Amino acid sequence: MSDLIDRYVAETIRHLSAADRPEVSRELEANIQDMVGNDDSEEHIEQVLLEMGSPSVLAKQYRGKARYLIGPETFDFYWMVLKLVCLVVGIVTVVITLISLFFSETQMSLGMMIAKPLGSLFSALTSAFLWVTITFAIMDYYQVNTVAESWDAKALHSLEKAPTRVIKKSDSIADMVGLSVFFLLLVVLFSRPELVAIYRKEAAAVPLFIPSALKPYIIGWFATTILSFIVSALKWFKGRWTPSLFILSASVDLLGIVYFIFVATRWHIYNPSFLQIFPSSMTRWQIIVKAASVALLILTLIGNGDDAYTVFRRTRPDEADSVPQR
Repeated sequence: MSDLIDRYVAETIRHLSAADRPEVSRELEANIQDMVGNDDSEEHIEQVLLEMGSPSVLAKQYRGKARYLIGPETFDFYWMVLKLVCLVVGIVTVVITLISLFFSETQMSLGMMIAKPLGSLFSALTSAFLWVTITFAIMDYYQVNTVAESWDAKALHSLEKAPTRVIKKSDSIADMVGLSVFFLLLVVLFSRPELVAIYRKEAAAVPLFIPSALKPYIIGWFATTILSFIVSALKWFKGRWTPSLFILSASVDLLGIVYFIFVATRWHIYNPSFLQIFPSSMTRWQIIVKAASVALLILTLIGNGDDAYTVFRRTRPDEADSVPQR
């Protein structure tokens, strides 16, 4: 069977559940062979596959049932966005509520401390569901196109038998959730930098930072975190590595780590009283910070190198015969 047919079938069944893939794969291969007939030239196979349409659209016909909450054409994208928004909103809401409870001066019972986060979570998820659904209902009413892919010869030949360049949705979501939590921590750090301190019994807390010196740098941290969130959202939306997306992602990653090293090595932001607690404080502290910075930079470069290998090597040798996974 033609390698082009293999890649087309693999991309189609990638959009189906694991239980349906074997049967659909056999049926689809048989249908394609019938349409190809005796003319197995590359040009004829390409024409047949282009006439069959995009693998993602064809996969919808094999699901056995249509989805009509929003509309069959936009439901998949709606469901993906809804899960992402609910996950991010839910985690952020719980974190904010727990932080507010931690710094609240009002005494609360255990029941109230459990009920308040649950109530906030339910309210936030209800609002997220309502607004996402309303947004997609309006888009569906005005027939806004949410399918970004185009189906032509270029898209056909870019299909991979083993989709090594696919970006896992779970990875992108984890990045966005982590960045959202980190952004909240930056907000707390900007408003209450004295909270990052050493707390001792029968003695005043000793803050790590000098607030007036730290705050200007946190504003830059806000910007780099927002940029990283936008890139993670782009990776989630596109779902597949491209050279331009890799360059953007690697650039933002390096910008973030370089800015972190820059801020961490501004020695005037650290509270001298905090450093005096430790022997050989400033010298030892500088060594620790520099070592941590080098380690983070190396890990970032290794991660970018792995992504580069994924982007610029079409199929990894050890994955050439693997079963595509969604």
